[in-house]
Amino acid sequence: MGTRLTSAKIEAILRDHLHPYHCECRTAGDNSLSVRLYRETYGLDEMTALGISAEQCRDAANLIRLAQELRIELDATRSSFETDEQCSAIEQEQQAL
Repeated sequence: MGTRLTSAKIEAILRDHLHPYHCECRTAGDNSLSVRLYRETYGLDEMTALGISAEQCRDAANLIRLAQELRIELDATRSSFETDEQCSAIEQEQQAL
């Protein structure tokens, strides 16, 4: 089991690679990390990732890979959410006719 970077360093690296999202890291009792991603302007959580291992946080290269995975999840989640919103808008328009 490797040692990991500090939470402040982890947040800085993730923030650089996940802009415009802000992030907040918290350590769980089992030494895993949770990362909350949000946009400050909206004040709403976009995503929270739980159970991130110390190995994933041991150096910048691993954190960049983690950021890429989180970005893919964010994009997939936002795409499906936007599609749901679009379908709801179409249904509302049809009901209004």
